[in-house]
Amino acid sequence: MLKDRRLRHSVLFTLALGLLAPLPGCDRETGPPPPIVVVTPAPVRGVIAETSYAPFEAGSWVAFPIPLSQDGKLDITVNWTHEDSWLYVYLGDTECAPARLAEGSCPFLIASETRNPKPKVLESEILPPDTYYLYIYNVPPDPDTGVGSKNRESVRIVIGLTVGFEPQSGGEAPVSIGPPTLVSPSQL
Repeated sequence: MLKDRRLRHSVLFTLALGLLAPLPGCDRETGPPPPIVVVTPAPVRGVIAETSYAPFEAGSWVAFPIPLSQDGKLDITVNWTHEDSWLYVYLGDTECAPARLAEGSCPFLIASETRNPKPKVLESEILPPDTYYLYIYNVPPDPDTGVGSKNRESVRIVIGLTVGFEPQSGGEAPVSIGPPTLVSPSQL
Protein backbone atom coordinates (compact mmCIF):
# COMPACT_ATOMS: atom_id res chain seq x y z
CA MET A 1 0.00 0.00 0.00
CA LEU A 2 2.81 2.38 0.93
CA LYS A 3 4.63 1.33 -2.22
CA ASP A 4 1.56 2.11 -4.36
CA ARG A 5 1.21 5.52 -2.76
CA ARG A 6 4.88 6.35 -3.41
CA LEU A 7 4.55 5.18 -6.98
CA ARG A 8 1.43 7.30 -7.45
CA HIS A 9 3.16 10.38 -5.96
CA SER A 10 6.22 9.74 -8.10
CA VAL A 11 4.11 9.49 -11.26
CA LEU A 12 2.11 12.65 -10.37
CA PHE A 13 5.32 14.55 -9.58
CA THR A 14 6.86 13.52 -12.91
CA LEU A 15 3.69 14.51 -14.80
CA ALA A 16 3.59 17.88 -13.02
CA LEU A 17 7.21 18.60 -13.96
CA GLY A 18 6.50 17.60 -17.54
CA LEU A 19 3.55 20.00 -17.73
CA LEU A 20 5.42 22.92 -16.14
CA ALA A 21 8.59 22.62 -18.21
CA PRO A 22 7.19 24.33 -21.36
CA LEU A 23 5.92 27.36 -19.41
CA PRO A 24 8.00 30.58 -19.73
CA GLY A 25 10.37 31.03 -16.85
CA CYS A 26 10.28 27.35 -15.82
CA ASP A 27 13.02 26.18 -18.16
CA ARG A 28 15.84 28.70 -17.69
CA GLU A 29 18.29 26.81 -19.89
CA THR A 30 16.56 27.74 -23.18
CA GLY A 31 16.84 31.55 -22.74
CA PRO A 32 14.22 34.32 -22.76
CA PRO A 33 10.72 33.75 -24.15
CA PRO A 34 10.17 34.67 -27.81
CA PRO A 35 9.10 38.30 -28.55
CA ILE A 36 5.43 39.17 -28.87
CA VAL A 37 4.50 40.21 -32.41
CA VAL A 38 1.84 42.91 -32.78
CA VAL A 39 0.18 43.09 -36.20
CA THR A 40 -1.22 46.48 -37.22
CA PRO A 41 -3.66 46.46 -40.14
CA ALA A 42 -2.60 48.47 -43.20
CA PRO A 43 -4.77 51.44 -44.21
CA VAL A 44 -7.70 50.43 -46.39
CA ARG A 45 -9.47 52.71 -48.88
CA GLY A 46 -12.94 52.20 -50.24
CA VAL A 47 -15.37 54.25 -52.31
CA ILE A 48 -18.23 55.15 -50.00
CA ALA A 49 -20.36 57.29 -52.34
CA GLU A 50 -20.74 58.28 -55.98
CA THR A 51 -23.20 60.73 -57.48
CA SER A 52 -23.78 63.14 -60.35
CA TYR A 53 -25.49 66.50 -60.51
CA ALA A 54 -26.85 68.40 -63.52
CA PRO A 55 -27.74 70.99 -64.67
CA PHE A 56 -25.45 73.17 -62.61
CA GLU A 57 -25.79 76.81 -63.67
CA ALA A 58 -23.00 79.39 -63.45
CA GLY A 59 -23.30 81.46 -60.26
CA SER A 60 -24.89 78.58 -58.32
CA TRP A 61 -23.76 76.54 -55.33
CA VAL A 62 -24.64 72.92 -54.66
CA ALA A 63 -24.22 71.29 -51.24
CA PHE A 64 -24.07 67.59 -50.30
CA PRO A 65 -24.16 66.31 -46.71
CA ILE A 66 -21.72 63.43 -46.09
CA PRO A 67 -22.42 61.41 -42.91
CA LEU A 68 -19.38 59.47 -41.62
CA SER A 69 -19.89 56.59 -39.18
CA GLN A 70 -16.19 55.95 -38.42
CA ASP A 71 -12.84 57.74 -38.23
CA GLY A 72 -10.97 58.08 -41.49
CA LYS A 73 -9.49 60.27 -44.21
CA LEU A 74 -11.83 61.46 -46.94
CA ASP A 75 -10.80 61.92 -50.53
CA ILE A 76 -13.29 63.66 -52.77
CA THR A 77 -12.93 63.72 -56.55
CA VAL A 78 -15.03 66.27 -58.46
CA ASN A 79 -15.07 66.20 -62.25
CA TRP A 80 -17.10 68.26 -64.72
CA THR A 81 -17.80 68.55 -68.43
CA HIS A 82 -16.24 71.75 -69.82
CA GLU A 83 -12.48 72.37 -69.68
CA ASP A 84 -12.91 76.15 -69.39
CA SER A 85 -15.32 76.07 -66.40
CA TRP A 86 -14.27 77.35 -62.99
CA LEU A 87 -15.55 75.14 -60.18
CA TYR A 88 -14.54 75.88 -56.61
CA VAL A 89 -14.81 72.95 -54.19
CA TYR A 90 -15.03 73.08 -50.39
CA LEU A 91 -15.43 70.68 -47.46
CA GLY A 92 -16.77 71.83 -44.11
CA ASP A 93 -18.00 70.40 -40.84
CA THR A 94 -20.89 72.85 -40.47
CA GLU A 95 -23.85 73.56 -42.69
CA CYS A 96 -23.61 76.99 -44.33
CA ALA A 97 -26.57 79.22 -45.06
CA PRO A 98 -26.80 80.83 -48.52
CA ALA A 99 -26.00 84.29 -47.12
CA ARG A 100 -22.76 83.02 -45.52
CA LEU A 101 -21.80 81.30 -48.79
CA ALA A 102 -22.34 84.58 -50.67
CA GLU A 103 -20.26 86.64 -48.23
CA GLY A 104 -17.51 84.02 -48.05
CA SER A 105 -17.71 83.54 -44.27
CA CYS A 106 -18.20 79.76 -44.06
CA PRO A 107 -15.59 77.95 -41.95
CA PHE A 108 -14.37 75.37 -44.46
CA LEU A 109 -11.87 72.64 -43.52
CA ILE A 110 -10.58 72.42 -47.11
CA ALA A 111 -10.94 74.82 -50.02
CA SER A 112 -9.90 74.61 -53.67
CA GLU A 113 -10.44 77.97 -55.40
CA THR A 114 -8.61 77.51 -58.69
CA ARG A 115 -9.66 76.62 -62.20
CA ASN A 116 -7.31 73.64 -62.43
CA PRO A 117 -6.66 70.79 -61.98
CA LYS A 118 -9.54 68.99 -63.60
CA PRO A 119 -10.70 66.82 -61.89
CA LYS A 120 -10.22 68.30 -58.43
CA VAL A 121 -9.32 66.03 -55.54
CA LEU A 122 -9.69 67.15 -51.93
CA GLU A 123 -7.98 65.05 -49.24
CA SER A 124 -8.71 65.49 -45.54
CA GLU A 125 -6.83 64.65 -42.38
CA ILE A 126 -8.34 61.92 -40.18
CA LEU A 127 -11.90 63.02 -39.43
CA PRO A 128 -14.05 61.77 -36.53
CA PRO A 129 -17.56 60.41 -37.16
CA ASP A 130 -19.87 63.33 -37.94
CA THR A 131 -21.75 64.90 -40.85
CA TYR A 132 -19.57 66.87 -43.24
CA TYR A 133 -20.66 69.10 -46.11
CA LEU A 134 -19.31 69.22 -49.65
CA TYR A 135 -19.93 72.54 -51.43
CA ILE A 136 -19.32 73.19 -55.11
CA TYR A 137 -19.53 76.65 -56.70
CA ASN A 138 -19.85 77.16 -60.45
CA VAL A 139 -18.03 80.50 -60.73
CA PRO A 140 -19.78 82.97 -63.08
CA PRO A 141 -17.72 85.10 -65.48
CA ASP A 142 -16.09 88.27 -64.17
CA PRO A 143 -15.00 90.43 -67.12
CA ASP A 144 -12.56 92.40 -64.95
CA THR A 145 -10.55 89.38 -63.77
CA GLY A 146 -11.27 86.83 -66.51
CA VAL A 147 -12.28 84.33 -63.83
CA GLY A 148 -15.37 82.16 -64.32
CA SER A 149 -17.51 80.99 -67.20
CA LYS A 150 -21.12 80.90 -68.39
CA ASN A 151 -21.09 77.12 -68.73
CA ARG A 152 -23.96 75.00 -67.52
CA GLU A 153 -22.17 72.04 -65.96
CA SER A 154 -22.69 68.38 -65.23
CA VAL A 155 -20.71 67.30 -62.16
CA ARG A 156 -19.56 63.82 -61.10
CA ILE A 157 -18.47 63.21 -57.51
CA VAL A 158 -16.64 60.17 -56.06
CA ILE A 159 -15.99 60.02 -52.31
CA GLY A 160 -13.42 57.64 -50.84
CA LEU A 161 -12.67 56.85 -47.20
CA THR A 162 -9.36 55.47 -45.93
CA VAL A 163 -9.31 53.77 -42.53
CA GLY A 164 -6.26 52.36 -40.78
CA PHE A 165 -7.95 49.97 -38.42
CA GLU A 166 -10.78 47.45 -38.29
CA PRO A 167 -14.07 49.15 -39.25
CA GLN A 168 -16.48 49.68 -36.41
CA SER A 169 -19.88 48.07 -36.71
CA GLY A 170 -22.04 49.94 -39.15
CA GLY A 171 -19.04 51.52 -40.90
CA GLU A 172 -18.79 48.91 -43.64
CA ALA A 173 -21.95 49.87 -45.50
CA PRO A 174 -21.75 52.50 -48.26
CA VAL A 175 -22.53 56.02 -47.16
CA SER A 176 -25.68 57.49 -48.58
CA ILE A 177 -24.88 61.15 -49.11
CA GLY A 178 -27.86 63.41 -48.68
CA PRO A 179 -29.73 64.95 -51.57
CA PRO A 180 -28.03 67.97 -53.12
CA THR A 181 -29.30 71.40 -52.17
CA LEU A 182 -29.10 73.94 -54.97
CA VAL A 183 -28.47 77.51 -53.91
CA SER A 184 -29.41 79.64 -56.90
CA PRO A 185 -28.02 83.14 -57.51
CA SER A 186 -31.39 84.64 -56.51
CA GLN A 187 -31.00 83.21 -52.98
CA LEU A 188 -27.60 84.83 -52.47
